[in-house]
Amino acid sequence: MTKKKVRKLQSRENLQAVTQGNDKPVKSHSSTHASGRVEAGPALSSGVMGWVDKAKSFLLEVRVEFDKITWPSRKEAIALTTAVLAITFFFTAYLGIVDISLTKLVSFLIY
Repeated sequence: MTKKKVRKLQSRENLQAVTQGNDKPVKSHSSTHASGRVEAGPALSSGVMGWVDKAKSFLLEVRVEFDKITWPSRKEAIALTTAVLAITFFFTAYLGIVDISLTKLVSFLIY
């Protein structure tokens, strides 16, 4: 197994541990409804440690999402960049020619 796959599995396991509550619990107000379900209220500010735990959880989730990205190969990136630049230059030239033509037409009609 490659290092990347091992890292991906570890980050998923860490994320699952955080989302399943195996990490340090975050204190929060809770209210119970008639159905017996608990609704989470606004989290109490537990100081710096609560903020650090939230930041750690967020960064773990970001890591998992980044692992899901399929990046283009170098060849694909160069081809797409070339296509975008070619289209941009084409429309720039086209609109420039139309602008100059219309400017000359209007100046001919006015004078």
